[in-house]
Amino acid sequence: MRTTTLEALCQDIGRMAFEAAEGPVDQLLLYAEVEDGVVSADLFYRISNHSVRFRYCPAQMVEAVYALWKTWKTSPGNREWRAMSYAIDNGKFSVDLMYPDQMIPGEDVSERRPPAVKRHFGDANVDYSRP
Repeated sequence: MRTTTLEALCQDIGRMAFEAAEGPVDQLLLYAEVEDGVVSADLFYRISNHSVRFRYCPAQMVEAVYALWKTWKTSPGNREWRAMSYAIDNGKFSVDLMYPDQMIPGEDVSERRPPAVKRHFGDANVDYSRP
């Protein structure tokens, strides 16, 4: 990956998220957790008023998330984060970061991810089926 600026990386991640979603999407969420050498990145996007589809992120998007994490850490004044909720809603994007001191010891991604999905999509059902 050649892109190195934070803004460009965020744009690349958004573009890849839309490409990974199936069909036109107005609302999506990329939830990722990152540590040295380890990335968990999942994509959720609304497919109807009451349903959200889950997909694992493609390798290129996982690499972009890791590049964003590494670049973020090297920027003056930035603290190292562990989890990211990258949301796009009707063309507007937001990024919420969770830092190590905000995480509950012993809790893992399977416990932290559902509240992030609920914050973004409410009580929509999540379709975890494979295509």
